[in-house]
Amino acid sequence: MFVLTPPKIKKWTRDSSERVGDYRVFGVDRHVVRDGDGAPRGDFFTFACRDWCNVIAITPDDEIVMVWQYRFGTDRMSLEVPGGVIDEGESPIASARRELLEETGYAVDSIDPFVVVEPNPALQGNRCFTFLARGARRVAEPSFDEQEELEIALVPVAHLAKILDDGLVTHALVHSALETFLRRGR
Repeated sequence: MFVLTPPKIKKWTRDSSERVGDYRVFGVDRHVVRDGDGAPRGDFFTFACRDWCNVIAITPDDEIVMVWQYRFGTDRMSLEVPGGVIDEGESPIASARRELLEETGYAVDSIDPFVVVEPNPALQGNRCFTFLARGARRVAEPSFDEQEELEIALVPVAHLAKILDDGLVTHALVHSALETFLRRGR
């Protein structure tokens, strides 16, 4: 049995933190930091983002409900699973159900926690909760946010490895969730 050895280095500490910028979907925080031995290490800046959710929704025909959408950061179209920001006071699972319905018009029979990752721990403190949902069926028209436009793409589970290997999914959080789905089996 493999046992991972804990780190010998100590956690660093923040002497102070302050919000130095607010930009609708994220904030910028400045932290004054000391290393594990107490030595000052200077200022560090992080992005303050809300937690996110993603949904791997499977239809009765064994297809994954995915969406195409334009991404501002890359200036490209991106093939992703439905997901988004978890609203204040909303549970991750409720957010996942809401995002799936808003972005695709699909509802599901069951939804279960699947994997939680930290999107970029070097710069962000948020998490991305991915859920595995079954029995996905179209029940309504999508209801997009003002700055959102999506197109549904149903991808047979049997073709998932191919679209990943062909580089059709480039969003790291979606790619890692789908790779985990393939590795764990269904």
